[in-house]
Amino acid sequence: MNFAAKTLRGLGIGLGALIMSGCGSVASQSAPSTSHALTIVDDTGRKVVLPHPATRIVTIAPSNTEIALDLGLKKNIVGTDAMTFQYAPPPWSSELKGLHNIGASFPAVSVERIVALKPNLVVAIPGVKGLSQLQHFHIPVIILSPATIHGVYHDIRIFGRATGRTRQANQVISHLKAQLTALQHTLRRQAHHTPTLFLDLGQLYSAGPGSYLNSLITMADATNIASHFSHTAYLQLSAEQVVKANPRTIIYDPEDATKKVIEKLPGFSHVKAVKGNQVLAMPQPSYIDQPSPALAMGLAELIHLLHPHVVLPHGLLKNY
Repeated sequence: MNFAAKTLRGLGIGLGALIMSGCGSVASQSAPSTSHALTIVDDTGRKVVLPHPATRIVTIAPSNTEIALDLGLKKNIVGTDAMTFQYAPPPWSSELKGLHNIGASFPAVSVERIVALKPNLVVAIPGVKGLSQLQHFHIPVIILSPATIHGVYHDIRIFGRATGRTRQANQVISHLKAQLTALQHTLRRQAHHTPTLFLDLGQLYSAGPGSYLNSLITMADATNIASHFSHTAYLQLSAEQVVKANPRTIIYDPEDATKKVIEKLPGFSHVKAVKGNQVLAMPQPSYIDQPSPALAMGLAELIHLLHPHVVLPHGLLKNY
């Protein structure tokens, strides 16, 4: 199962609704109050009190590890999960050497492994079981699950504040905004069409209008067919719905399906994308499906797939 599918299942997505399963399992945590204590409100609405900025961090999920690395916190990461080692894309993958692998995070983390590392902060995503047990060891847990691009900016700020890296967080956000803006300006300056798109994250799950992925699709000057079927952030479409929407392009995660499998779905032989040979695999899915500074790479990848004749400035994204 690919990272997107694991994340969607961890979030409890089903029947077209995004259910934050697992978030409520971590009780609101507190720490001794001091003049330097920080109160963080995470994406589940929980208040987490830190006695001081965290210096020993466990990150769960590639997106959180990528944010930590961009904040200059590699020396402070005492452990990260197996998903990070498997799915973190370049350039972050090259920075993982020397980090301690705490093992699988789905369906549950190893509480013993985390406790042994003596962290003073765990940064996770929804749906990870076992996190509630960490409160017995006075280990605070912050859950990050941004729904929008502005939510990604917000979570970078949360991470920066929790670790005393507020200035670095603002720099990361400014750089990410500049990259996204430059890519959009480049696209607008060059002639192109506006295709209809079905983004298949696996098993016909897709991104709705309340998601950062929908924003990326819009930035890449395409029309997201999934936005016509639901107002939720993520949803599962039926083959019949995709056929009815008749997208000109289908982009899929090659770790979950193949072009042949998609083209053989009921009725798909009549879809414009299939007839026009526009069923395209994501070259690097982790750029698209992770709410982190990798979003700029994700936008570049979508532009490359949707508008292959558009030339992106050399050096704009050092790894694309």
